[in-house]
Amino acid sequence: MAREPVVVAVTNCRLPDSHHSDGDCCDNHECCHGSVGCNVKSGGVKRSRIKSARSNGKSEALSLLMGAAAALPGVTAQAGDAGYLSQKTDLSYHHAQYEETGDRMSVRTDQLMFRTALGDAFEVNATVIRDITSGASPVINFLDLKGNPQQFLETGASIRDQRDIYEASLGHYGDEHYTGIKLGSSKEDDYESRYVSVSFRKDFNQKTTTLFTGAGYNSDDVWNSYNSSVLLEEPSEFHKRRKREFMLGASQILNKDSLVQFNLGYSKSSGFLSDPYKKSYVVDEGLFDFRGLIDVAGIFKTLVKTGLIQFLNDSGITKLINESPAIDVPWLSSAVFGLVKDTRPTDRYQWTGLARYSHYFEATESALHLDYRYAYDEWDADSHTFEVKWNVDLGSGIQVSPGLRYYSQHSAFFYDTFFEEVPSDGYVTSDYRLAGFGALSKKLEVSLLLTSDYTLAFHYEHYDRRHEFELGGGSKGDSLDDFESTLVSVSLDGRF
Repeated sequence: MAREPVVVAVTNCRLPDSHHSDGDCCDNHECCHGSVGCNVKSGGVKRSRIKSARSNGKSEALSLLMGAAAALPGVTAQAGDAGYLSQKTDLSYHHAQYEETGDRMSVRTDQLMFRTALGDAFEVNATVIRDITSGASPVINFLDLKGNPQQFLETGASIRDQRDIYEASLGHYGDEHYTGIKLGSSKEDDYESRYVSVSFRKDFNQKTTTLFTGAGYNSDDVWNSYNSSVLLEEPSEFHKRRKREFMLGASQILNKDSLVQFNLGYSKSSGFLSDPYKKSYVVDEGLFDFRGLIDVAGIFKTLVKTGLIQFLNDSGITKLINESPAIDVPWLSSAVFGLVKDTRPTDRYQWTGLARYSHYFEATESALHLDYRYAYDEWDADSHTFEVKWNVDLGSGIQVSPGLRYYSQHSAFFYDTFFEEVPSDGYVTSDYRLAGFGALSKKLEVSLLLTSDYTLAFHYEHYDRRHEFELGGGSKGDSLDDFESTLVSVSLDGRF
C-alpha cells in the first residue's frame, strides 16, 4: 500500500508518509525503517531514571537523560558509555493510533521489541512492527469553474492495508567503542523493502567525546495494486528503487551538565521514485481547457457526494469498463481530462545537518534539548526543523516531557497544484508531500516508573500542517493541502 503508510512507532521520525519519496523523515516523507539516521524504537517515552550521581567524571543524570542523543542505528542504549552492557533482558510493547482530519488516513500500529545480552560483550535486538492503515489519500486536483484547484481523495475506494516490519541487530561493546549491524525487511501489498545498516562509535577523552559513523543500503520493489473495480485505477507496473546512506557525527560533553552533538548525513536514491497512484492535471493534455466552461471539480464532487462513483464501482460497471479491450481508460483519462501520471526524476540526493544542545538542570532534575536540522535536497525540497523538548522529573517515578517542533519545507522544482503544460523535462507531481508548507507539532509525553524494572509511558502529539506556515513563503503550494492530525500512543517497557 504505497499511498500513505505512516510510521508512528519511530521516535526519531516525524508524522506521516510514503516510502516512495524521501526527505525529512517523515514530513518530506521518508519512511524511517532501515534509515541510517532514523532509529526504530518505542514511540513512547524511553524512561531514564534521573540521578545526580557522578560516573566516569561526568553526570550520570546527564548521560541517562541525554544518552539517546548520540545513538546510532541499532544502538539502543548509553551513548558515550560504550563499555556498559546490561545483562538483563529488555522487552517493550508499544501501541499507537494516528488520525488525520478530513476523512484522510488512519493508522493503528503495534510494536514489540526485544533486547538481550550474549555474553559480556554482545547484545542482540529484535523488533516486529505491524501497521494497519485505512482511510483515503489525495490523488487528483481538479479545477473548478474559476480555474481553482480542488483536492480529491481516493476515487471511490478506501485504503486498507497491512504492513509488517521485521528487524534484527547485533551489537558489540568494547571498553571505548561500539560496533553494530542491523538487518530488516518491510512488506505490504504493493511494496517490499530489504535493508542493512552498519554503525561504529568510538569514545575518547575519558568518554566525554564520542565520534560515530554509519552506512545503510535499501533495496526496494515497488508496484501499484491494481483494482479494476475502482475508477481511474491503472494496471500494475513493477519497479525497483535503491538507496544508499552515510552518516558522520560527534558528541561532546562540555561539562557535567551540558552536551552538544553534530551530525552530517548523505543519501542517494535511484530508480523509481514516483508515486504510482497519484496524478497531475495538465490543461494542455486534455481535450480542451474546461476553465470558464465546465466546473469539472464541482461535477466530480457531486459524483462523489451522491455516491454515484461508489455505485459504479460496486455494481461492476467500473470493472467492465476497465477490463474492456475496446476502452483504454489511462489514455482516455489523459486525452479527455488531462490527467498525467506522477513523474519524478530517477535520482535524488540529499545532505542533512543536525545540531543539538542538551543541558541538565540539577536543581530541578530536568533536561532541556534544543535541535536544529537542515536538509538540502536535489529536488529543491530543502527543509528546516526546529525542536525544543523539556524532560522534567516530578518525583515518585513520574517524568513529563512537553515539546514543540516546527518544520518548514520548500516545494520540489517539479511540483504544482496543476500544470498548464508538461514541462520540457517531463517531470510533474501534485503530491502534497512535495509542496511548500510548514508544520507545527505540540507534544506531551508522560512516563510512570511502576517498579525499578517496569515503565509505563504515554505520548500525545497534535500536528498542524499549513501552506502559510512555510518559513519565508514563496514556494508552490496551496491551502487545499492543509490538514491536521493527532497521534496517541502507550508503551510498556520491562527489564528482567
